Amino acid sequence: MDEKELRNIASLAKIAIHDDEISGMLNDFSRIVSYVDEIKSLDTSSISDDEIYQLTMNQLRPDVKENDLEREKLAKIAPSYENGYVVVPRVIET
Repeated sequence: MDEKELRNIASLAKIAIHDDEISGMLNDFSRIVSYVDEIKSLDTSSISDDEIYQLTMNQLRPDVKENDLEREKLAKIAPSYENGYVVVPRVIET
């Protein structure tokens, strides 16, 4: 990939890129393409479709409770906060 192709892709994706980012992006694209080529070269003939499916399934994280949002902090940053709840504008008319 060259700079012209990169700028064309960025234009199609409506992504603004700055001149000082071009070199790094070209390097990143080169590494990505090399990695894809490396994956494509792997011999997967001994792996069944079911095994491939299991490998590519979404990996879910355990449903473990993590830190709660602190209500006092939320109340301070919310535009409107009443009785422990953030008040938002009505979006559906009844």
